[in-house]
Amino acid sequence: MCSCPQNVRQAWSFGLILALLLGQAGQSAAATTVVPPTRTVDGETQAEYAARWWQWANRVRPGVKPFQDPTGSQCALNQSGKVWYLAGTDGTDDIRRRCTVPKGKYLFFPIINMISHSLPGKPLTCDQAKAEAAANNEHLVLAEVKIDNTPVRNIPAHRIRSTQCFDAFPIATYIDNTKSYFPAATDGYWLMLEPLSSGLHHIVVRARYDNPGANLGDLEQNFEYQLQVEEQVKDEEPVNPEKLFEGLIVAFAPLEVGSKSTFAPEQ
Repeated sequence: MCSCPQNVRQAWSFGLILALLLGQAGQSAAATTVVPPTRTVDGETQAEYAARWWQWANRVRPGVKPFQDPTGSQCALNQSGKVWYLAGTDGTDDIRRRCTVPKGKYLFFPIINMISHSLPGKPLTCDQAKAEAAANNEHLVLAEVKIDNTPVRNIPAHRIRSTQCFDAFPIATYIDNTKSYFPAATDGYWLMLEPLSSGLHHIVVRARYDNPGANLGDLEQNFEYQLQVEEQVKDEEPVNPEKLFEGLIVAFAPLEVGSKSTFAPEQ
């Protein structure tokens, strides 16, 4: 306690109490915002949402996938249901996106993750896909998430793995035979957030693997979202990137696995 006049001491004490209360409120808000990884949402497990996230991300062709969106302009593309997906990056750049999100939507996004799947002529068993997807997740050296400047605690507890393998390309029209890419498995660190209040929110994600010599063993994720949560999204539906390729016939084949998975024309 300071050695100062009574009115100053009272003001100092009040300020200290207020600061403590605000700190507790901030911690409480963070605790109630993050959905425990074992909890279901709308009847689905978070492992199932991780598979659905990859199906959402792979719905459009390489070059215009959600994790390749540099600004957030495609944030509303192919979104439906009670859960709204946010994307990470392909690991090649730091990304800052701005999005408008309908009020009442849960948010689901990767902190850092891997996917592994069969390729044409290179089939995998489900167990092999799971093992490949898991490899780098034993070597997580950085994982930081802040929601409205409040850190999320105990991120390692949010590791989510495929319990069953899945088809990662069920509606990927740019692939002739999607069965050649089955089975797929994903493994990594994800967050499901309770619906946010109306207004502006800020999400910051930093994560990195350190698994020298492994495929994507040095993958990093650095991205931010500025989210405007509104009663109803007022913006028009974004232009589907697929329309940019209408009349263009190109065959694509995956080159790598992981959340950095990239594609290139077959030679």
